[in-house]
Amino acid sequence: MLETSMDMQQLHRAATAYYLDDMRQAEVASLLGVSRPSVSKLLAEARRIGMVRFEVLDVPSVDLGELAAQVRELLGLEAVRIAPGDQVQRGYRGLGELLGEELAGLGLRRGEVLLISSGTTTHAVSQVPGLPDLPGVVVAPTVGGQQEFDPSFQTNETARAFADRTGALPRFIFAPALPSPSLWESLQADPSFLAITELWDRARVLVTGVGAPFEEREAITSVLPREDPDLRRAIGDVCLHFFDAEGRMITHPGAERLVRPSVEQLRAIPTSIALAVGRAKAGSIRAGARTGMFTSLITDVPTAEALLADS
Repeated sequence: MLETSMDMQQLHRAATAYYLDDMRQAEVASLLGVSRPSVSKLLAEARRIGMVRFEVLDVPSVDLGELAAQVRELLGLEAVRIAPGDQVQRGYRGLGELLGEELAGLGLRRGEVLLISSGTTTHAVSQVPGLPDLPGVVVAPTVGGQQEFDPSFQTNETARAFADRTGALPRFIFAPALPSPSLWESLQADPSFLAITELWDRARVLVTGVGAPFEEREAITSVLPREDPDLRRAIGDVCLHFFDAEGRMITHPGAERLVRPSVEQLRAIPTSIALAVGRAKAGSIRAGARTGMFTSLITDVPTAEALLADS
């Protein structure tokens, strides 16, 4: 049995090369400097301890194209794509595959800008297989979060993971989500911060999550005032822009200092793709579509059915 941390690292390298990078066992052996039989043993051990998992997808019980058309009409979006099954249980892999197809179809060129938001879903999808090669495309975060403990809200790391998967060029925000008044003032003259805001202005694509109702959320950016009465009635958010059930924007103390693109900047992005799953998010997605901050939705069957049932 493999026990040492070095062995675990070797297991991970072998599994990543074989299952994610599509290398043959002989190539993995050469990469690791071991024999081919040793690679087979490493892969078997990775499966045994759960480092590698397989899933057999259900035969679709619904017409995904028809379901997507119904949701698109309900929300008034340009496009809706639906992954089979419950994507939370499946590690968001289906969302990653559909996002990969969408991005590949856009034909992004070197120097063009893709923005990515913080959140559980975007963080997970940035690390799953299926994303396309995007050499030379600039990937930038939409919100600050340098001080966050939860990896889902360290948006620089989400941008880095996405860039690692796609070969894109990451850019970073060196600021918390909610700077102090003095730091906010200094950021307005900081060249690195101004470079990020310039990317927000010329972004071609946004990949964003849709936050759940504020009072029901277990995970959220730590700097927000949890007990603020206005925020507590927020049904969701996009890039830290909170809204009520009618899609009206909600303000709160310190909102003017949040590091994020403006609503107008988000609405001006040609292609804005929201990734959102979970029956509890049906109201958040519906209201979010009314804000005009995303043009497309990628979700799963249970969420789509909840959207239609609640309409």
